[in-house]
Amino acid sequence: MKFIYKIVLLSLVIIGFNSCDANENFEILPPQEGITITNPVNGSTVVLDDTNTANPGLTISWSAPTLVGTAATFKIEVALTGTDFAAPVVIGTTEAYFFSLTVLELNTLALDILEIEGDDTQSIDIKISMGEISDMVSVILTPYTVEFKELFLVGSITNWTPAEALAMTRLGFNEFEITVDLPAGAEFKFLPQNTGWDGDFGKDPANAGVLIQEGEQNLGGYTAGKYKVYVNLNTFTYTVTEVLAPNTLFLVGSLTGWDPGTSLPFFKSSGNVFTIVVNLPAGAEFKFLPTNTGWNGDFGKDPANEGKIIQEGEQNLSGYAAGKYLVTVDFGTLTYKVTNIGSLNVVGSINGWNNATALPMAEASLGIYSIVLDLPAGAEFKFLPTLGSWDGDWGADAANAGRIIQDGESNLSGYEAGKYVVAVNYNTMSYTVSKITGTPANLYLVGGFNGWSNTAGNPQFTQTSAGVFEITQTLSANDEFKFVPVAGDWGNDFGESKVSSRVLEQNDENNLKVTAAGSYKIIVNFNKGNISVVLQ
Repeated sequence: MKFIYKIVLLSLVIIGFNSCDANENFEILPPQEGITITNPVNGSTVVLDDTNTANPGLTISWSAPTLVGTAATFKIEVALTGTDFAAPVVIGTTEAYFFSLTVLELNTLALDILEIEGDDTQSIDIKISMGEISDMVSVILTPYTVEFKELFLVGSITNWTPAEALAMTRLGFNEFEITVDLPAGAEFKFLPQNTGWDGDFGKDPANAGVLIQEGEQNLGGYTAGKYKVYVNLNTFTYTVTEVLAPNTLFLVGSLTGWDPGTSLPFFKSSGNVFTIVVNLPAGAEFKFLPTNTGWNGDFGKDPANEGKIIQEGEQNLSGYAAGKYLVTVDFGTLTYKVTNIGSLNVVGSINGWNNATALPMAEASLGIYSIVLDLPAGAEFKFLPTLGSWDGDWGADAANAGRIIQDGESNLSGYEAGKYVVAVNYNTMSYTVSKITGTPANLYLVGGFNGWSNTAGNPQFTQTSAGVFEITQTLSANDEFKFVPVAGDWGNDFGESKVSSRVLEQNDENNLKVTAAGSYKIIVNFNKGNISVVLQ
C-alpha cells in the first residue's frame, strides 16, 4: 500500500514539474495519511495498582484522514514487544476513533493473556488495523498482582451451594489450604467468595495441576479419604495430597540424644491423633518420627504457620519452659499442640461448680493425676488445669467411653453414692472412676518378699497422717506386692490400677513390682488415691 502510494505521489510531482511553464502558481498538496495512533505516545509508561480498578487504565486513540466519512470498523491488537506480532491478541473492535480498557481489564489482559507476571515490567506493542495497518506504538506496562483475601472450596460435599462452601486457611499472599474428608466420587472447585459463582476456579483439562476460570473442569477422581488441598493463586496451581496417618509415631530430640533408637513412643488415641506426655527440661527441642529406626519421613513445625506440621522445610519444636507437657499430633489436620499439664483439679456439683475452689488432684506418675472423692448420688464433675479458670477444661468423650476430650466434652456422671478413686491419664487420654470401701484403719504389706504368706505377722504400715500410710521394706529384684487392711485376710485388698501407673485400685487391681533389689519407702495415700514406691 505504501509502495503504491509513493508511486502515485511521484507521478503527481512529475506532472507538476512538466506544467510549470503553463501555470506559475501551482500548489503541491500534502499526501493523504493512513491510520496514526495519537495516544499513547511511543515509550509511555503505565503502572497499574488495585486502588480504583474501574478507572481507565489505558485509552488508545488514533486518526485516519483517508477514512473520514466512511463506515469503518477498527481492530485493536497488542503483542509483547519483540514478538513482531507473531501471536497478536485482539483486545477489541470499534467504529470510533478511540478504545479504552479499565485498570482491571488491562491488568487481566497483562496477567492472563499476555502472561506478564504481577509487578513485573514488560513492553507491549499496539497497532490498529482496518484494511490498512497503523504505525506501531510501544507501552511500558507494569501490572499489579491480584490479591485474594479469601478462598472457598465448593462441591458435592457442600451441595454445590456457595453459601455452604468451606473456608480455606490463608497461608500467605494468595496461598490457601484446607484438609477435608472426601467420599468416593467427590468433585469440587474454588470460589473467591461464598456469595455466588463469579470468578470460580477449576482445573485446566490441558495442564495437570493448573487452575483456570474459563473452560475449567471440576477436580475429582479421588478415592475416599482425608486430603490436604493447597491452592497457590500467584501461580494458579493446586495440589491435592492424601493425608495418611502413620501407624506409629515417636518423639525424638535433645531429651533423647537425637537418637531415633531411643525416641519416645506416642499413644495413638484415635485414628489420626497421637499423644505423649514428656517432662521437658529448659531449652529442649524435638520433632516427630513415624518409625524409631531412622530419620525418613520426619515431621517438624511449619515456621510460616503456627501449630502446623510439615516434612519439607520444617523446624524443631522449641521454646518451652521446663515442665510437664502433653504433646498432641493430629494427622487429620496436620497440626500439633503442646499443653502444660503441671496441675489438674476437679470441679463439679460437689463444690457448687466454683472453679476457684476446685479440688486439687495429685500426680501419681508422669501424666497421671488422681484424687479420692466422696460422691453423693447424682454428682457430676469435670477437670480444670487452672484454679479459677474454665480455660482448657476436660470432660468425658460421649462417643468414646472412658476417654477425655476438651471440645464437646460432657460432665462425668451416673455414679451411685460412695467413695471413689478418680484418675486422669494423659498418656492414654483416659479417665477412671473406681469405687473403694473407704480408708482402712490399718494397712499391711504382703508379697513375694515373704512368699505371699498373708498372716498376722505381715509388715504393718505406719499411719503418718489421716489417710496416709508409710512403710520401708527390703525387696528383691522383680518382687511383687500389694496391701491388705487386715493381716491374714485377703478381703478388700488394694493394688495398682491396670491402666494408670501408681494409682490405687481395689476392684481389678494389679500387683505392684520393683525391678531392682533394695530398700524401698512405700507410701499409700487414701486421700489422693496414689502410691509412691521410692528406692532409698
